[in-house]
Amino acid sequence: MAGIRVLDNSTIHDILINLSRTETFDFLHILEQTLLDFTTTERHHQPAPSVANRPDGQNTLFRPFTSSSSIGTKIIVDPAPNSTGKRDPQGGVIVLCDEKGSPSGVLSAEEITGYRTSMNAMVPFCWRKHVENIVIFGAGVQALWHSRLILALRGDEVKSITYVSGDRARANKLRATISAENDARWKASCSLRHISSLAPEEEFQRELKSCLHEASCIFCTTPAKKPLFPPSYLPNVGSKGNSSSRLPFISAVGSWQPDMIELDPELLRLAIASNSSVTEKAGGAILVDDREFGLTNSGELIQSQVAAKDIVELGEIIALRKGRRNEISGLVAERGAEEMNWFISEGFVVYKSVGVSLTDLTVSEAVLELAKARGSKS
Repeated sequence: MAGIRVLDNSTIHDILINLSRTETFDFLHILEQTLLDFTTTERHHQPAPSVANRPDGQNTLFRPFTSSSSIGTKIIVDPAPNSTGKRDPQGGVIVLCDEKGSPSGVLSAEEITGYRTSMNAMVPFCWRKHVENIVIFGAGVQALWHSRLILALRGDEVKSITYVSGDRARANKLRATISAENDARWKASCSLRHISSLAPEEEFQRELKSCLHEASCIFCTTPAKKPLFPPSYLPNVGSKGNSSSRLPFISAVGSWQPDMIELDPELLRLAIASNSSVTEKAGGAILVDDREFGLTNSGELIQSQVAAKDIVELGEIIALRKGRRNEISGLVAERGAEEMNWFISEGFVVYKSVGVSLTDLTVSEAVLELAKARGSKS
């Protein structure tokens, strides 16, 4: 037991926020390699995640994971609503053991989850050609880490980040935090805006529609139970426009149960059909990190009733890009690399992340190694 390293959220935050640009890209590559491994070799060695829902509204997510060198699990608790109907922030823990079962690390899960989930979305984001105007739904930990990583990885290309949230105080605090961190670290020349969903409905919808009309990338980070915006707010999607029409990238990471949904199911159906209607290239697909879990646990995938054949894992695209076509099958293997590169860089892409437990393992191990190298106290 003497070898266990215990890291709280504060220590983990200090490690992650102070990563250099090179170290940030190292983490991106760790995520890419993990997603590739999951798709090609590791899927069948990973226990299935599970969710426990109690009558009082408490929800608990259990995500076990294994590798040849480590075993462990993550537990995330979404507390029951309090007397006012609000929920306290989620909390949790990640427990790691070595291949013999000896405990090696206990890490608070909040910062790890926020970082690896946001970095997961950065994998397809970094494939995009246009990233000038960013829209982020939400103002919590995920919105915070999304913003940090967007600026750390591609801040010199970003012109604006707009937050859509009904919590004005939280959104203002988020903007102040990102502004101060940007001045100190990334020095990106971008504006930070806020659109309040609690503004008069007509005003809010007008502002939201205008903002989404110009959006290059849209990130959804909320535990919503109804769509955050209608497909009609994206003018080039599903149209018969010319091939020069800008098409957005949309990522949704907030919903993690079947009754949660951030994206209109019609958007997913359009993502499959619209690329062929805008250009002469073949149609698109829905991107996911875990096809099997997504089909049974993602509200968007369930309600849209898209077929498994129209869903592509990030690991499959990474395999194709690395010249490992023989290790995959289905839609990606059938398409040429040039066509797939166009799709992921300029096509209308909807990415639905449900989380891959193996990324919790690889990111946690990397954080533990950095903590050891930097002498963080247990």
